[in-house]
Amino acid sequence: MFRRFIFCFLMMTIAVFAGFGQAAAIRDYVGMISQTFHPDIVKFLEELKGDIEKRGYSAAARSIETYLKGESGTGFVYVSGGRSYIITNYHVISQAYTLSITFEKPDGERTKFTDLTIIAADEEMDIALLAFAGGQNPFTEGLAFYNQALQEGDDVYSAGFPGLGAAMVWQLGRGMVSNSSVRFPEKEGSDKMLGPFIQHTAQIDPGNSGGPLLVQSQGVPTGFAVVGINTRSARSRQAANFSIPLARVQAFLDASLMPQQKDELSQLNARIASFIEGLGEKGSVYTHIASFLSNDCAGENAEYALYEMLDSASVPVRNAILDEFAYSPVDGMSYAVAWTIENALRSRTGAINVTTNSVNPAGNGNYTVVFNVNGKTISSEWVNEYGIWRIKKFGDFAAGDKSLLTRKLNSYKLVTNPSVRIAADLVMIDGGMMFGGEIKLSLVRFTSAGFQLFFGTGGVSHFEVQAGIEVPIRLGGSFALTPFVDGGIGAITLPGTRKDAWGDTIPETPTIGASVKGGLMFTTSFVPGLYVQLAYKRNFYERMDGTRRTGVQLYPSMFIFGLGYSF
Repeated sequence: MFRRFIFCFLMMTIAVFAGFGQAAAIRDYVGMISQTFHPDIVKFLEELKGDIEKRGYSAAARSIETYLKGESGTGFVYVSGGRSYIITNYHVISQAYTLSITFEKPDGERTKFTDLTIIAADEEMDIALLAFAGGQNPFTEGLAFYNQALQEGDDVYSAGFPGLGAAMVWQLGRGMVSNSSVRFPEKEGSDKMLGPFIQHTAQIDPGNSGGPLLVQSQGVPTGFAVVGINTRSARSRQAANFSIPLARVQAFLDASLMPQQKDELSQLNARIASFIEGLGEKGSVYTHIASFLSNDCAGENAEYALYEMLDSASVPVRNAILDEFAYSPVDGMSYAVAWTIENALRSRTGAINVTTNSVNPAGNGNYTVVFNVNGKTISSEWVNEYGIWRIKKFGDFAAGDKSLLTRKLNSYKLVTNPSVRIAADLVMIDGGMMFGGEIKLSLVRFTSAGFQLFFGTGGVSHFEVQAGIEVPIRLGGSFALTPFVDGGIGAITLPGTRKDAWGDTIPETPTIGASVKGGLMFTTSFVPGLYVQLAYKRNFYERMDGTRRTGVQLYPSMFIFGLGYSF
């Protein structure tokens, strides 16, 4: 009896250590995928991080810093024909400018491979195949594939590096298959079905995407074999996680590694047709357009697009894009660029009627595609981005033109709707000059109220309370003209005494009257806030003899030259 107990104890101990050894072996083939983003995106996010950090939003700044590390998911080793590859999800690498993968041993030792290349990707299936830089083949074998049917109730294991705080940490989770072949609509109300997927309960957290779903299997080096790729979790259900079945993965690999002769022009035309079809959907279509943008298009136009979106988008669209930006800054930027394209495509009635005029080679394997959009011709450039045709440039508004951003940023320096204006004025009048100033306060948009005070030689003074309308007109983003019209009520005071009609000496009395003034204010973003104004003022002030009107108008015409500051 004692010998049997010792034997069972030894067998259990061996099994436990064997399990630890197998888990450690799995880690040799599963790594953390990191990406860098387009340089324009990195520059913008770093500037944004610095700005919000100065404003005291340290948590948001740390979030951007973590995001810029680019730790995006998991990948695992696949070996075929003596070549080493990495398999992962497409969405893990879709924003990448460069890619790397890091393998970590249980003792913390790390091995990193940089400059991975994307040799094939399928956006709809959400699979990507990566190769090591320079033709390296650092692995002689990868994870084995399971060649038997998966049954509901089978035990499965998720392997990967989900996030824990700011770090990616190894996790081997265990669960069971709850649905061996599930399909669901692409989105609510859609007839298009996605799948099939394996639904299971093994842990899937952010960062697990692209990692393998495994079953225990005898006769393979690690003791585990791949049955799928972990890809998503249901937000509204508990422990409902989904993996791409091995059959779909194998079909993708076969097509990628043994490609048939492809007619790229036919593929491009099919892609263009899909792009046009999606533009006809009801409601906003910027999320559809975003799926067609290349990384270069999103990166080169993102900063301008974000400012333009904040200026011009409707509140629901603006909030939706900002929510996406908070969750994933790069996706939010892509949405903003897509919105600028949608906004430019829509007619005044809101319709987007698009047909293809021509498709022609543009050099470097790219194509120029000319569209007819609501009767207007718009040119675009399409690039084959790891097997998927995408938009590199679209019209003048998504063409990487940095002058658009410069003009947009300059336009923010233009002070065209200030709270306060203060000006010093030189007034040309019949027979001389007056000097003075004015202060204007904004009431509601396009309206203002304030007062002006002028002094002339010999003690002449002119005071008015004014109100008016001013309409700023931006000229190219760096300059603005603001036509204005003011009406005023006030008084003109003359010094000393004078002779009346009977020869009597009488004191000058203040004359009360009204005026109308019109003119232009000119301002530029190069000296924010500073403005020059030119105006003509018509006064209606009649000189008085006591209570009698004399018919003599006081300073009926005034030409005003002013230099002021707005804030």
